[in-house]
Amino acid sequence: MALNIGSKLDSVMARIRQAAEQARAEMAAAAQSVKEPLPDSPDAKALNPAEGRYLDSFEEERAKKMGLPSLAAPPPPGTDPAASAVPANEATQAQKEEGWNAPQTTVAQTSKKGCAEATLTYLEQSSAEEAAPLTQQEAREKVRNKADTLATSETAGVKDRVQVNLDDGATPDEMGAMLGSMGIKVTNGFDECNTDALSGALKKGQMALALVDSNALLNTTLAEGEKGPDSGELHWLTIDGVNPGKTKSTDDDLYRVRDPVNGAYWVKASDLKKSIAQAQEKHDSGGVMTVKKDRSANTKEEREALARTNLEHTQQLGKGNGGASRRLSVSESS
Repeated sequence: MALNIGSKLDSVMARIRQAAEQARAEMAAAAQSVKEPLPDSPDAKALNPAEGRYLDSFEEERAKKMGLPSLAAPPPPGTDPAASAVPANEATQAQKEEGWNAPQTTVAQTSKKGCAEATLTYLEQSSAEEAAPLTQQEAREKVRNKADTLATSETAGVKDRVQVNLDDGATPDEMGAMLGSMGIKVTNGFDECNTDALSGALKKGQMALALVDSNALLNTTLAEGEKGPDSGELHWLTIDGVNPGKTKSTDDDLYRVRDPVNGAYWVKASDLKKSIAQAQEKHDSGGVMTVKKDRSANTKEEREALARTNLEHTQQLGKGNGGASRRLSVSESS
């Protein structure tokens, strides 16, 4: 009898040790998943190597998962709902024809003020002409080099109009100048969300950049009890997709954004409008600029001229021309 009881105790202890080992393995796996970048998803975050945790440009802690199901377009009648869960992007083919080769993964920002650099890095990858696609690191280094050149060049004709410095974010003028140095033309700029112009540009193969109030955009995806403060910070993101709504009005459209904090997700036109309107109200800056590849700007001189031309379309998004005062009007810009 004693031998039988001892065997049972040994078996129980073995199961306890096995469970403990499994729990430790699961904890280690969970810890590792927080240290490494996640796949492109609504709650992907940029990693701060110094702190070993993900950062958010408008929250102190990790953002909650975005409510994607509420943002997805309903499946057309007679189709498989599972196959229609993600809205169809009607800009994709036209963008390929215009020379864009956008990567599947959104570039995450690596600092609290890094959304401008991340947005430019994504566009650098998308517009690159190299035979082999640029890695994020390669594209980021190209962006930084171009920013340094614009900041120090005495011949570009940009330094006297705007001081380019991506370390503390970017004003609309800085973004326009940087885009020009990358061979990207700003075709239009608005201090609001003009959905007719935005949807039309996307369907013609262009892309867009938006300067929004981060909290206003995030709060549109959260339940009432989960929403943060009404106002956040100015935040740059890319718009690379459009899906028409049920009516002929573009006010019904959905837009896919590439958010350096939260990955790729779809937003309603009304929500995008709200986040831009709040950016203007709270920060005296915000809006949308549509952009396209300029294949005629190939030399250094041509791209510097394009950088100057782009500034004609960035004024509408807010203040920010050169000098020490450029941060005063958009002091929270990321």
